[in-house]
Amino acid sequence: MNYKNLLLAFCMFASSAVYAQPIADGNTKFLGSAYSSSQSTNFRNYWNQITPENGGKWGSVERTRDVMNWGEMETSYKLAKQYGILFKAHTLIWGAQQPSWIGGLDTASQRKEIEQWFSLTAAKYPDMEYIDVVNEPLHNAPNGMLPWGATVKNVDYAKALGGAGKTGWDWVVTSFRMARKYFPKSKLILNEYSVINSSTETEKYINLIKILQADGLIDGIGEQAHAFTTAGTPATTLKTNLDALGATGVPIYLTEMDIDGATDLIQLKEMQRVFPIFWEHPSVKGITFWGFRTGLWRNNEKAYLINSNNTERPAMKWLKAYVNDTLTMTESIALSFDNDSTSTILKGASVNMIATVLPSNTTIPNITWSTYPTYRASIDSNGKLTALGNGTVTVTATAWDGSGIKGTKVITITDPPTGLSDKLNAGFIKVYPNPAVNGNFTIAGIESVKQIELINLLGEKVVTLNNLNQSSLNIQVNVPEGIYFLKLFDGHQSVSKKIVIK
Repeated sequence: MNYKNLLLAFCMFASSAVYAQPIADGNTKFLGSAYSSSQSTNFRNYWNQITPENGGKWGSVERTRDVMNWGEMETSYKLAKQYGILFKAHTLIWGAQQPSWIGGLDTASQRKEIEQWFSLTAAKYPDMEYIDVVNEPLHNAPNGMLPWGATVKNVDYAKALGGAGKTGWDWVVTSFRMARKYFPKSKLILNEYSVINSSTETEKYINLIKILQADGLIDGIGEQAHAFTTAGTPATTLKTNLDALGATGVPIYLTEMDIDGATDLIQLKEMQRVFPIFWEHPSVKGITFWGFRTGLWRNNEKAYLINSNNTERPAMKWLKAYVNDTLTMTESIALSFDNDSTSTILKGASVNMIATVLPSNTTIPNITWSTYPTYRASIDSNGKLTALGNGTVTVTATAWDGSGIKGTKVITITDPPTGLSDKLNAGFIKVYPNPAVNGNFTIAGIESVKQIELINLLGEKVVTLNNLNQSSLNIQVNVPEGIYFLKLFDGHQSVSKKIVIK
């Protein structure tokens, strides 16, 4: 192989090592994400659809009148074309994030600027697969309304598009007609939030959709599916309203989905609850997460699926396996702890519990620890068990993955032995290593021991240590190799333990 071929082979290997197939690669439905600089790392490893988060909004592109800054829009578009990722523009008309200067223009000038915005976008990006033409017409329209949570009314430039008109939604109809004119190859989507959590809002939305349908203007129904819409909404409500939207015959797209996750377990359970409702619905043709890494818009709510150290949260691991039908559930959990041959620990002591989850390739091997009764022992999230009272306690590890599998272990808690002989027999006093290499060893658990003697097989004292007042002691002896006995004395009782010196 010549140098050129060797270099080519290396580049191909390096590329395959860095990039993986998107989660929904080969699926009939796409799975995508919003794109921004904070979301760019390994984007193509996960997603086969891309939406610029802010870079495609009119207010971002034309912040200064007649000065177009495509920035993030351009970066995400090039990424889509380079790797064959579906591209969706977001958004042409919206009551928020429009240029601040648009409100100072008369109606005719506003209309001219809207037309220019459409035409310049179309000239630069003529072959976009999808476009959110109008965003949030019910809740955040450019018609002078006061949106929820706002203190200032939106600019009324909807009047430049016909205002309410005969249909009540003429400005939306006009926007879609313009979009059909300038973007004949693109699928045109109407986008809204907080629809599927309310049958009332769903009906309002359907009324507008039917107006657009009458003129053949709409190709997709967008429901953002943000966490504030889905969290706490019963699955039956979400599905019923999706069914109603689907009955229009227009494909549905979940366009800005996120799942908040105060903890990994909370996020995982909500992902398991909500995502299948959407993914398995026959009318849903694609889902877009509104970011997946730290730095996304709901960062404070911990809606990210990738941690800041680039590790995947359990919800992401589950999502990948679920979409690819490779989900491996927990079948068994076995519990143990170090040196637990008798399943007995001393009151006041702590041990680190070990949960062996099988099969070894379980998708979500995480477990939750618990004890019963809780007054007898406590356990933290890492499995550190602390014995609080005498008696038996049941330790349980519960699988996160929804399999219902639990592992249990009954542990007996006893008082620490008081006599020297009991301490030695219970293993409370430990000598290690034994055999001792080069005469070096440690003896632990000797809080009450006052004197230690090393005695050879002839009964001769070869080492004597007095006035001890410590829980452990490192000992170095210079004696011939052989078998010896450690004689311990606490002032009342003496015991002996064999030790081999090498």
